Amino acid sequence: MNTPRPDVIGSYTVGGRMHFYGSRRTELDRAGVNMVRTLKSFGFSPGSVITNVSTTPEVIQFAPFEYAVQILGMYGTNADLSPYDAGRVESLSRQFNPVAMMGVGRETLDGLKMLGHDAARVFKGRTIWARPDAYEDVKAMPGLDARRCVLAGPVLLFDCASGNLHLDSREWAGSAEGDELRLTSRQVRAEPVVDLGTGVKARMSDVACRCGNHDAVVELL
Repeated sequence: MNTPRPDVIGSYTVGGRMHFYGSRRTELDRAGVNMVRTLKSFGFSPGSVITNVSTTPEVIQFAPFEYAVQILGMYGTNADLSPYDAGRVESLSRQFNPVAMMGVGRETLDGLKMLGHDAARVFKGRTIWARPDAYEDVKAMPGLDARRCVLAGPVLLFDCASGNLHLDSREWAGSAEGDELRLTSRQVRAEPVVDLGTGVKARMSDVACRCGNHDAVVELL
């Protein structure tokens, strides 16, 4: 069977090495529909705004999240994951008062500091999904809901309201070998993968999550 041609070219990074990865629009839409279950667990009201902080090569991981935001009747704003675009993050926080921000990283924190902004004040009162290099600093800030987001190859994992990372079990078979999360695609994809090492230290869990999502849970190590 011939694999379909990709509509979008993004990338993922493992061990400091970037790999290009192609995807069909239908694949991104399927991932977005699945993310609705996790995003819905927070109970954000329709009409709310969520800010997405990412880079252009991360389109494969973050475009589905933006679609999930739209499905739930919310609005998205965007900023680049760069210290030089941290001013946009601060500006968006004032202009649109987002209920949440996805993808905050070390570059964001460094940029806010460089520009003279207090990150704790910018993030206060919001749910902040932070990348591993920023999570501990964000978690220490008062008055916000700190959550994790992790890029595992071509997949974006992010905490549900119960604090678990869910892997889309319809799209991916997850395993852990040598404490590394590995992925095998289950559906027809432009670039199918088999036993892809993601570089993420984790193990698979069969815990039943209180958020109601029956997808597999990924426990970080």
